[in-house]
Amino acid sequence: MEKKTNKGKKYLTKITAKQQKFIDLYTSKYGELSATDCAIKAGYDRESAHTRASELLDWRKNPEIVSIINRRQVGNKEVWLLDKTMHLANLTRIQQEARAKGQFGVAAKCEELKGKVQGFYVERNLTLTRELSEEDIHSQMQSMFKSREEFRASQEDLEEELFGKEKTVEEDKS
Repeated sequence: MEKKTNKGKKYLTKITAKQQKFIDLYTSKYGELSATDCAIKAGYDRESAHTRASELLDWRKNPEIVSIINRRQVGNKEVWLLDKTMHLANLTRIQQEARAKGQFGVAAKCEELKGKVQGFYVERNLTLTRELSEEDIHSQMQSMFKSREEFRASQEDLEEELFGKEKTVEEDKS
């Protein structure tokens, strides 16, 4: 394979065998292998594979390679994208296989996930925070306890709960 360079361009316009292998690996194993792993498997030196991968994916340095990768990934996205029906079918298949193997926990989780996909479960969390002034705290405490006796009784109950019943002088002697 003859390499040609354009006058005035710093980089090659033809794709080498290593570059082609990198492209093939990167697009076919996207998400499974890192760019560095793809460079190593394509034949680049392990010590410089990270740098080579970075250069190969840089559109300013290798526009032809990046263009090929982008075109292939557009085609792959149709295969990768899941629609609701396909997702439910996969969960159902996994659930059936799990049941057949006696993995009822996995089967139950699949059932839950199928319900979430179909919108049966809605998780809602609401967290409210507000700074309370000393006056607000006093007002809240007064609304909780109608009298001093009620307040003291709750304090004694809390003290007993936290530290246990206090021993009397007679109990200590015995």
